[in-house]
Amino acid sequence: MNRAAGVALFVAIGAGTGAVTAAAAAPAIEVVEFRQSDDALRATYAKDKTMNLPRLLLLDARGRPLLLEVGMRNGVGRRLAKALENGKPLASPATLDRVLSEVVDAGGKPVAMADLPRADGYVVDYWAQWCAPCRVLARDIEGQLKRWDDKHVVWIKIESDPEKLPEDGRN
Repeated sequence: MNRAAGVALFVAIGAGTGAVTAAAAAPAIEVVEFRQSDDALRATYAKDKTMNLPRLLLLDARGRPLLLEVGMRNGVGRRLAKALENGKPLASPATLDRVLSEVVDAGGKPVAMADLPRADGYVVDYWAQWCAPCRVLARDIEGQLKRWDDKHVVWIKIESDPEKLPEDGRN
């Protein structure tokens, strides 16, 4: 994976073998993209189970949760900044290791925390192509990340789209 020096990484769940893109403006934002595994998608969107998008997590350098949100609310940049500044982990099982245990890279290979660059924090963004609020949230996240020139944050974008499951594997 090609990484530009001095680029803040924002990971959308995935391994070091995922696609990486960088924005041209300084500070640049490096994005790592992954997708939920088919098994994780089936569990997430099981019959009669409701799972809203977008879903957002902010994790500290050790992969502990600092902020967890479901759905779209105004002021996400302020909440991300406050949670990262506060640095107080939440009592939640939603760790980076757990998140990564349910994702694969573009080649379908599992991802581990060791595959990611070290960072001050990790923003995990679950999204789907058809989800309009997901696109709005991504814009807000990008805006906040551009303001964190003193932090190295990885934006992990995880595609969570049950419509992409093989026909024979849908519930």
